[in-house]
Amino acid sequence: MYPLFESVCIANGEIQNAFYHESRFKLSFYAFFGFEAKYSLFDKVILPQIDKSLKCKLRIEYNEIGTKWTISEYLNTLPTSLLLLKDNEIDYRLKYADRKHLNHLYHQKINFEDVLIIKNGFVTDATYSNILFTDGYKIVTPSTPLLLGTCRTRLLAEEKITEVPIKAASIHLFKSFQLINALNDFNENRWIPIQNIVIA
Repeated sequence: MYPLFESVCIANGEIQNAFYHESRFKLSFYAFFGFEAKYSLFDKVILPQIDKSLKCKLRIEYNEIGTKWTISEYLNTLPTSLLLLKDNEIDYRLKYADRKHLNHLYHQKINFEDVLIIKNGFVTDATYSNILFTDGYKIVTPSTPLLLGTCRTRLLAEEKITEVPIKAASIHLFKSFQLINALNDFNENRWIPIQNIVIA
């Protein structure tokens, strides 16, 4: 059994953001198992010859003694409409292989493409992505995410975004949003009108 995993982007035939995935792996490993990992996340990963025009997803599952990994082609399917859902019990602090709770919320999206989860009144994440907001000047991300995504962490470190607490009632103050994750980096041309987020 492999209770935790990382989803890693392969672009131009190369692993992207390896430092941030390795860092999250080490922190998550210690938090879950209670001791430091004796191996690296990428120890046994050997990339095959990959068409450099393709984007691929490297999924690395891991437990206390080792990993298993698979590679698949990734097609961009980022949601562009979100339904706001409240859930004060959700906990996805680590990248658990068990996504039953998230999947349950996802299936409540009705005619929307995904849900945006509100916990204790604050904006967290969509089911597969962190979220960014802009008022046309600043780019911010909620300081209350469910999961500390690797793309989000890198953008914060590069000071391209800042984190602030965002209440559900404040979403309308922003002009637009975009979703980001390990497979979908920030893109200045990918902003979506804030009206595409609707309260259930």
